[in-house]
Amino acid sequence: MDAPRLPDKAHPAGTALRAAAIAGGLGLSVLLAVKLPAANAIAILPANGILLAALIAFSDTKLRLPVLVLGAVSAASIAGILNGSAGAAVAFALANTGELLIASYLIAGGRRRAKAEAGFDVSKDRKNQWQLKYSAERDRLTGLVNRTLLIEHIETAISRSDDVALLFIDLDNFKSVNDTFGHKIGDHLLKTVAGRLRHSVQAIDVVARLGDDEFAVLLTNGAHPTAAEIVARRISDFLNAPMTAGGQDIRVGASIGVACWQPEMLSANELFRRADVALYRTKSTARGTYNFFEAEMDRRLQQRQELEQDLRRALAERAFDVHYQPIVRLDTNEVVGLEALIRWRHPKRGMVSPSEFVPIAEEIGVIAPIGDWVLRRACQDAAQWPDHVKIAVNFSRAQFEYPDLKDRLRAVLSETGLSPKRLQLEITETTIMADFTKANTLLTELREFGVETAMDDFGTGYSSLSCLRSCPFDRLKIDRSFINDLTTSLEARLVLSTVVKLAATLGMHTTAEGVETQEQYEILKAEGCGEIQGYYFSAAKSAAEISAYFANQDRNSITAA
Repeated sequence: MDAPRLPDKAHPAGTALRAAAIAGGLGLSVLLAVKLPAANAIAILPANGILLAALIAFSDTKLRLPVLVLGAVSAASIAGILNGSAGAAVAFALANTGELLIASYLIAGGRRRAKAEAGFDVSKDRKNQWQLKYSAERDRLTGLVNRTLLIEHIETAISRSDDVALLFIDLDNFKSVNDTFGHKIGDHLLKTVAGRLRHSVQAIDVVARLGDDEFAVLLTNGAHPTAAEIVARRISDFLNAPMTAGGQDIRVGASIGVACWQPEMLSANELFRRADVALYRTKSTARGTYNFFEAEMDRRLQQRQELEQDLRRALAERAFDVHYQPIVRLDTNEVVGLEALIRWRHPKRGMVSPSEFVPIAEEIGVIAPIGDWVLRRACQDAAQWPDHVKIAVNFSRAQFEYPDLKDRLRAVLSETGLSPKRLQLEITETTIMADFTKANTLLTELREFGVETAMDDFGTGYSSLSCLRSCPFDRLKIDRSFINDLTTSLEARLVLSTVVKLAATLGMHTTAEGVETQEQYEILKAEGCGEIQGYYFSAAKSAAEISAYFANQDRNSITAA
């Protein structure tokens, strides 16, 4: 909407002429007043005032001319009666009429300008109101409708037809794009996504942005499940294809949840909720695809929400425990380390697997305080065990990103009395790749501090070799996926041999995880792997069991002596 224009200001020359005319008229009136007797001049002034008031009142009407004529006749009559001279009466009437005419036009001009300014203010207010309404209903970056307006569209659509479907879309890797390429590229990518969504649907359908990387599509024209699935598949194909942003080819991917309107639903919010439940199912099972809402999803979601609440309560009450899996040196079969593994015994569910609750802890933002608790508890327990035994603790990305990481570690070690040389932090490749430069610096500082670091789950990432070459890790933990096929696959054994030799070349020690059989043990020993852990030697044990093991070793040593 174009802003209304103010009337052009008066030209300086026009203003000067008007001022001169007013001054001339006033001067002539004064001259005549001086020529007339004082009593006559005073008698004329009230008549002038009455005529001027009449002009002000009727300056914007057709009565202006009659009023001016009346003013001239009245002025002439008054002057003639008082002075008795016809010439003086005519001269005074002309001067008085000119003066009043100029005044009337100035008054009319002022009123027109006031009206124009008032009209401009009204138009400006309307424009501001329109802008406020637009901002309240639209996403500023993409121009798509927001959540509030989308709900209004849903309510309107379901009032006309039952064939309504809602798709929730979540970009799978958008955060990593922002972290890697910056917010400018991220914003460009969001605009690209918005454009692809618009091209995926009909003009009557509604595309909305609900959050940072969350979008929605409302299908309103015959949107039965089959039609909704066609659109969902089309959107999935569009958004899982590579995109170009800022000269970068980026594959972000998208997960989709679909819900169709059902007669038993009571409101648009219920359609929202079901689409969100379906989206959660997609994200938790197979990202990059789509799922339709099913009643069974509600039950699973309820269980998940209950587990979240119980997990928060367990953290507040310190209801976790730590078990320790021995790490054995292959050439001596001596326990040289222990990996701290969190355990949670739920009051109703019994033992809950870390693979079930740790991802939830990461999603709801409590993995860092849980990790801090495990670290402190592990250091306290390890301080009671032999000095040659290291304690390995899994270190989450959230903890690794602490700005005061070294101070926190120093405080824990000081409070528990554990030497830095006995602590080993296990860090995943994804944590390192989130900010490679910062991670490289921190690893160097940790090494200087005396704390050992290990790359955990080696072989599960996409750039492990780059990490190994550039990052100062002390140890390489070979993932169990390499170990499982050792006895059946020659390729697996060749890969293992290569990894062990590579680690040795880079000055790193190696630990194999998930060793369960004698045959695996023999192969690892033959290939030169330094240490192993797994059920072949021992499952994870409680702190009391580990203490009893070391105490028994001491007794055996004393007996042997």
